[in-house]
Amino acid sequence: MPPRISKKSKILLLDGHSLAFRAFYALPEDLQTSDGTHTNAVYGFTSMLIKILQEQRPDYIACCFDLGEPLQRTAEFSDYKATRTEA
Repeated sequence: MPPRISKKSKILLLDGHSLAFRAFYALPEDLQTSDGTHTNAVYGFTSMLIKILQEQRPDYIACCFDLGEPLQRTAEFSDYKATRTEA
């Protein structure tokens, strides 16, 4: 039986894709392993997550990520985010 969530429970929902994207561009590109693998997104994401957990102290947490593939709304509405430049 799943745990019961009380009305006083603090639930934290995170946009993981947004946090990772923000971390990647906020930190210098020279954060990398000896073989050249960039670690700025992972380091920044983890740092932000730890800070959020320490400050907010949630009872439950969920982190969601984009699929990385075209969305249904893009197929139905071709102008969806059409003016945005690629990152």
